[in-house]
Amino acid sequence: MEKKCVILIFLIFSTHYNVWTQNQLKSKAYYTVTAPSGLTVRSKPSIDGEKLGKFPPGEHLELIKNTEKVLSIVDNGLSVNGNWFKVKRMNHSWDKKPALTGYVFSGYLLKNESRPSNPSDAITIEKSTLNFKNFNLTFYFYEIDNRYEGHNVLKKDTMYVYEDVFNDLSDKLIHIKPKVKIDNVELFYTFKEKVWEYNGDESNSKEPYKWEGNSPFKKLSLAKKMILFPKIEYEKVETSRQVNLKFRDTLVHYPGEMGGTTATMSYNGRPCVHFISDVILKIVLHHSNGTTEIKYININLSYGC
Repeated sequence: MEKKCVILIFLIFSTHYNVWTQNQLKSKAYYTVTAPSGLTVRSKPSIDGEKLGKFPPGEHLELIKNTEKVLSIVDNGLSVNGNWFKVKRMNHSWDKKPALTGYVFSGYLLKNESRPSNPSDAITIEKSTLNFKNFNLTFYFYEIDNRYEGHNVLKKDTMYVYEDVFNDLSDKLIHIKPKVKIDNVELFYTFKEKVWEYNGDESNSKEPYKWEGNSPFKKLSLAKKMILFPKIEYEKVETSRQVNLKFRDTLVHYPGEMGGTTATMSYNGRPCVHFISDVILKIVLHHSNGTTEIKYININLSYGC
């Protein structure tokens, strides 16, 4: 009887501990630095606090404590309001140095929807700026691959760029900086998707199946002409499209010495491949003279080396 009681108490404690741990993880808040020149870290929640360093724009921070101490400043004639936050930087996974911890002004922070991937563990911690006639668009902790022919070339209203290998756009800070006087700027995004017949035989009289398209554009809410790009839920988008097109799992067999079997999907009995190939950004500038300017950025996503 005593043994059963001990086991029961252990199970109850384990259950409560697991629930507590999950709640703790859910309750953690993360923010991204938006100050273009970086955000000063201080030893105490006051402008008199010793400067411990600076967080660059695009850096992800974990909130330790909201001190509730209010601070208001004027930046280029505009009032910026916020609190003093105690935060720590999300360090490199391989970095053994203590994470930089201190107090920062929350007026230059954007809250992440969930725990972001660590930008310092990405291919680069650099920034990339795309130059248009009337505005610049900057990605922080994100590098554009300039090795491709025709990179960063504006064709009609669209600039075509290539991301660096595995440099996911999710949670990256985007800043649109107009070069001319405007009333408003808007940012939209969508995904370009492709479907084609797997290992289509050109000698076959039947034309290989191909499809390319995109879903409607979604609007992103800019704050001081900045935004955190949402997580790209590849599997969710692909699964939705596969359901709509009534794809089915299948196997494809290769004949010959280098032959084998690979898993893919079928559409109307024909093996097909489907994936998200690009992210398309749509930038709308509303000029002070009443005219509207629209430009697009087509980012080709990398899936491997």
